[in-house]
This record gives sequence, C-alpha cells and structure tokens, in this order.
Amino acid sequence: MELFLENTSTNIEIKVVRGTITPEENELSDEYNLFYWANFIPHFNNKKILIIGECGFDTECEKTQFEFDYDIESDTIKMDNQCRKCICSEELFNLYSKQIRYSSYKHKNSEPQVLPWFRFPRTKDGIAIPLLIEIIMGKIPRRMVF
Repeated sequence: MELFLENTSTNIEIKVVRGTITPEENELSDEYNLFYWANFIPHFNNKKILIIGECGFDTECEKTQFEFDYDIESDTIKMDNQCRKCICSEELFNLYSKQIRYSSYKHKNSEPQVLPWFRFPRTKDGIAIPLLIEIIMGKIPRRMVF
C-alpha cells in the first residue's frame, strides 16, 4: 500500500514593530533611550499570537530578550518567565494595576506599588513591562498575566 502525502505551504504575515522609548516616556530610566523590536507571529488558528523581541539600552550588553503569548479573543498577554518587580509612581501603577494578574505571586495590599520590569545591570535602570507591552501593542490589553 502506498501512501501519498501532499505538501502544502502557507505564507503568513509577521508584523514587526521597532522603535525607541525616550527617558521622558520611561520613568524607570532618567538618561537612556531604550530600543525595542518585536515580531508578532500568528499561530495557525489565528486566535493566538507569539510576540518575541528584544529591548535594551545598547545592542551589546544592556539588553534582554522577551517572549509573550497574546490571546486575541480574551485580549490577554501572558509572560511565563519569572520577572522582577519594581516600585513605581502611583500614576504609573494606577495606569496598569487593573489589568495585571500574577500567576505565581500574590500581591499583598500592604506592599508598595510594584510593577513587573526588566532591569539592566550596568545602568541599574529599566522599563516597566506593562509600559513596554502597551507601546509594542499600541494599546493596553485587557489582561496581562505574569
């Protein structure tokens, strides 16, 4: 018995976003521009998107790679990696606090206003991950799970 499989291929469009976040836009860095790029790769069912990218203050040392899963139907970003949290202004915290959920970290009311962030060792500056997500997505998702 012979079995013939037909090979098919489909081209998919990958959205690429790149840019720079100035210190004026980023309260967690007072003197460095932060570069970023992100690729939006749709899953085969077009209901989920894998977002992979990189951000940092320079292209050699002060950078990190990131990966988010985005569920289109629920408008939810999920980041599986454990991330650091930083104290931020009340204004920045209030901008994202209603959308943020922690899958393995229980936020206590007695704790200060903290947001997940990427911190870079040489400069000791960083970026709040929800701000990076908003800039990359062009909007604040309904939910961000860390």
